Amino acid sequence: MSNVLGRINRALRHVIPLSKEPYYSSEKWNDSWSRGYDLNIAQEDGRYGTLMALMRRYEGGGPILDVGCGDGLLEEWYRKLSGVPMVAFDYSATAIERARARRLPNVDFLCADSRTFRPEQQFSIIVLNESLYYVDDYLGIMKDLSHTLRADGVFIVSMHDARITSRIWRNVLRAYTPLQGVTVKDESTGGLWRIRLLRP
Repeated sequence: MSNVLGRINRALRHVIPLSKEPYYSSEKWNDSWSRGYDLNIAQEDGRYGTLMALMRRYEGGGPILDVGCGDGLLEEWYRKLSGVPMVAFDYSATAIERARARRLPNVDFLCADSRTFRPEQQFSIIVLNESLYYVDDYLGIMKDLSHTLRADGVFIVSMHDARITSRIWRNVLRAYTPLQGVTVKDESTGGLWRIRLLRP
């Protein structure tokens, strides 16, 4: 029986990709953002509210790094709670143009790729909000970024619940110490997010 389950698991690895990376080039993201992709909707409120509560609790004077910030919606909302310095970057130049157009104080928006981005400063929090499952080498990215966390720094990772993200969570939780976890469900859509606070 265990031999059969092993073969099934090996076969599933070929059916379920490592991540969504093969499907989302920078051109595809630019196209999505230029067509008006918008997360400022009621169904996202629970997730964003949870993220901001965790950020506020652990910000420790900042700065905060947001990996895959999209058009800067999280930064705009967080400015209403805190003025700590933030650095936010995204793969899409179009998203970063939209983020910069928000003209938010004390936020540096950069166009960069998480697979190669190597900041020199230290951060109190690194936020991976719905961005980790867009790269195959998610553990490598977290390892590289962990060198930029302060000694008391934390990762805040949010992922929509899916088969890909279930596998990613299993691997991430083997490598990082969970400090807190929250599950958020939007009742109108049934959308489910798992948000975890992690330490290297």
